Amino acid sequence: MAKHSKHRRSTTGGRRFLALGIALAATGTGAAAWAMPSTSTEPVVVDSISVAPTGSAAGSPVTATAKLHATRQTAVQALTIAVRSASGAHYDFRGAIPATLTSSQLTFTPESRTFPAGTYTYFVAYESANRWHNLSPVNTFTSGAPSAPASSPSPTATGTATASPSPTATATATAKPSPTATGTPSPTATATGTPSPTATATGTPSPTATASATGTPSPTATPTATGGASAGPVGVPGTWHQVFADEFNGSSLDAAKWNPNWFGCSTCTTQPVNSQESAAYSPSQVAVNGGSLHLTAVQKPATVNGKTYPYTSGLINTNGKAQFTYGAFEARIYLPPSGSQVANWPAFWTDGQSWPTDGEMDVMEGLGGDACYHFHSDAGGPGSCAHGDYSGWHTYGAEWAPGSVTYYYDGVKVGQITTGITSAPMYLILNNAVDSKYPAVAPADMQVDYVRVWQH
Repeated sequence: MAKHSKHRRSTTGGRRFLALGIALAATGTGAAAWAMPSTSTEPVVVDSISVAPTGSAAGSPVTATAKLHATRQTAVQALTIAVRSASGAHYDFRGAIPATLTSSQLTFTPESRTFPAGTYTYFVAYESANRWHNLSPVNTFTSGAPSAPASSPSPTATGTATASPSPTATATATAKPSPTATGTPSPTATATGTPSPTATATGTPSPTATASATGTPSPTATPTATGGASAGPVGVPGTWHQVFADEFNGSSLDAAKWNPNWFGCSTCTTQPVNSQESAAYSPSQVAVNGGSLHLTAVQKPATVNGKTYPYTSGLINTNGKAQFTYGAFEARIYLPPSGSQVANWPAFWTDGQSWPTDGEMDVMEGLGGDACYHFHSDAGGPGSCAHGDYSGWHTYGAEWAPGSVTYYYDGVKVGQITTGITSAPMYLILNNAVDSKYPAVAPADMQVDYVRVWQH
């Protein structure tokens, strides 16, 4: 099939004006007698961490608050309060933020959230230099009637907690990786047939639990399970069967599932997806480590087909490896910030073999600082943006059904499109584009915790 030109919907406004609920306050306290850091090299100290209420009914909002400081000024890419279920699944509080920590105590209260019935452990985690640091203390709370006892990490002699999640070893388990770590049409794509959806449940996942050398809870100490039934997508009603998943728990991109750039060449640098982008794509900007996929945009010129682009970034797709008609599509993604907005043009989307006839579903694309959704086809490209600060960690999902696509951000319905919905198979794409219309942020690391697809 001949290569085809793609278009990506642009926006002329939509600058974010509503900040989501993150309460962050810093107060200077002078020389304080806080506990020493958990290791000799760990500069961040958690003075206290708590949740309220500690025994709420399942589905009731829970709020977490942490107070912390640093023994030396430390800039962090993301600060969060991480939560683990008894099975090792991740239920982190929403609203991870970048911050600069100093000797002045910082009070951090992310967004409240709800939890299914069960017992959970929680702790402060932060990302620095693309690596996650999990801090002690590690506490527990319950939501509703606990379904299984939680494994509570115990501090070592140095005060650092040891991670010991005990996942339930069943063929239907789907474990989320750690809180570490891109979609819009391309100018070209090569037809590769219609691969069938991947469903690779081949046995019972083996639970694993590892501890780091310092005793800090390991963000990657969780099992992976691809295929089989799962709890389903966040906030999307119905009974679901998982047909594709990548938890990015390894040390390299899974070549059985993904191509490391646009045209499938594992070593090529390729042109941008859209003519308004100012970054070429290279496999060198795709990495998997720390339990996450990293798609990093850097200010590194690249020349493709005689044209030089000032930036180089990362893109992956499942074209020729996995594609789907209908279902629920979800990814937990860290979007690099630009102030209180989304930086650059990151995206999570799907595309058919013949654009726009086969359709394009933009689950999330950062446009003008907002997180936006659209559906492109011969009928047009309707959609909208969800106002608020969607930089940092958030979950983005879409339920594609005959005649409609419903979009969910952090498990909350943000919109629905019912015109021009196609039925041809589509493959998955994640990319961290640089938009030539706005000031670029580089380096900028778009991180993906997981990608999952379910069908009825």
